[in-house]
Amino acid sequence: MKLSPIVKRAVSMTLAVAMVVTLTVSTNTMTLADDKKSELQAQKEAAQQQLEAVQEKIKQNQENKENAEELKQQYEQQTQLITTQIGLLQQSIAQVEEEINTKELEIEQKQAEVDVKQAEYNERWEGFKDRLGAMQMLNDGGSIALLSSATNLYQLLTYTETLEQISSKDEEICQEIEAERQELEAQRTELENAKAELEAKQAELEGQNAELDGKKAELQSSIQQQDATISEAEAAEEVLAAEEEEARKNLDAAAAQLDAYLNSQVDKYSDAALTCSLNFGPALASYKYISCVFGTGGHRGTDFASPGGTEIYAVADGIVTDATYHYSWGNYVQIYHGKDDEGNTYSTLYAHMISTPIVSAGQTVTKGQVIGYVGSTGYSTGNHLHLEMKINGVLTNAANWIPH
Repeated sequence: MKLSPIVKRAVSMTLAVAMVVTLTVSTNTMTLADDKKSELQAQKEAAQQQLEAVQEKIKQNQENKENAEELKQQYEQQTQLITTQIGLLQQSIAQVEEEINTKELEIEQKQAEVDVKQAEYNERWEGFKDRLGAMQMLNDGGSIALLSSATNLYQLLTYTETLEQISSKDEEICQEIEAERQELEAQRTELENAKAELEAKQAELEGQNAELDGKKAELQSSIQQQDATISEAEAAEEVLAAEEEEARKNLDAAAAQLDAYLNSQVDKYSDAALTCSLNFGPALASYKYISCVFGTGGHRGTDFASPGGTEIYAVADGIVTDATYHYSWGNYVQIYHGKDDEGNTYSTLYAHMISTPIVSAGQTVTKGQVIGYVGSTGYSTGNHLHLEMKINGVLTNAANWIPH
C-alpha cells in the first residue's frame, strides 16, 4: 500500500515533533538532575563548612584552655618560688632584728660602763680639785705651820716634792680614767654604727620582701584570671559539643541525601545486564602507602597516597554513573559494576582526580581501563586516591574486596 504524499508528509512531521519532544524532555530531565545534584552538593558543602567552623571553635577553645592551664602552672611555680624566697627573707629579717636587739643591749651595757667610768672620773676629778685647793691654801700661808711641824731635815726638804707627787698622781689617774671613758665611748659608737648597718640591711630586706609580696599578689591575680579562662573554656566545651553534634547531624543528613542521589544514579542502570564476578582488580598499579583507612573519624573510604598523575583504573567492568566535580571529592568518577549471583549490587567511587575525568556518565568501562589520574582536588591536602565502595547502596570497606 502506497501512502499519498500528504500522508507521508504528515507522518514525517509527527515523527519530527515526537523526536523534538523526546529530546526536550530528555534535556530537561538531565538539567533537573544536574540542578538537583548541585543543590545537594551545595547543601552538603554548607553543612561541612558549618561542622568545620564548629570544630575550629572547639580546637581554638581547647587551645585557649590548654594555654591557660599552662600559664596557670607557670604562675603557680613562680608563686611557689617567690613564697620560698619570701620565707628566706623573713628568716633573714628576723635574724637581723635579733642582731639589732642584741646590739641595743650591748649599747645599753656599754653606755652603763661609760656612765660608771664618767662617774669615777667625776669623783676623782672633784677630789683632785679639792686637793689642789688645799695645797693652794698651804702655799698661801698655812704652809709655814706645816713646815714648822717637820721633825727632820728630810721631811723639810721633801715637802714640796711630796705635794708635786700627789698632784701628778691625781692627774695621771684622771687621765687614765678619761682614756678608759673615751675607749668605752668609741666602743659604744662602733656598736651604734653596727646597729645602723643592721637597720639599713633590715630596711633593704623589708623592701625586697615588699617587692616579692607585690609580685606574689600579681601572680595570684594572674592565676585567678587563668582560672576564669579555664572555667569559661569548660563551659564553652558543652555548648560547642552540642553545636558540633547538631552540625554533624546536618552533615550526615546532607551526606545521606547526596548518597541517595548517587544511589539513584546507580539505580538508573540497575536493569542493565551486568554481572559482577567479584573478581576485582587494583585501582592503582602501585602507591606509596595508605594514608587513611575506612571508618577513621567517619572516613568514607580508603586513601592511597600516590604521585600526582598516576593512572587510576576501573576495578571491574561497569557503567559510569557519575563523572563530575564535587567540593569535597574534587573531580570524581562513580561506576556501577552490576549484581552478583545473589542479587547484591556493587559500585565504586574514585575521588580527587587531578583533572576532569576522561570518562563520562553512561559510558561502559572495562576492568583495568584508565578512568582518570591521581590528584589533590577538592577537600585534600596531598596527592592521593580516595576509593569508596558500596554494596546495595551502603558504604563498606573497599580494602576488604579490592586488592591493594
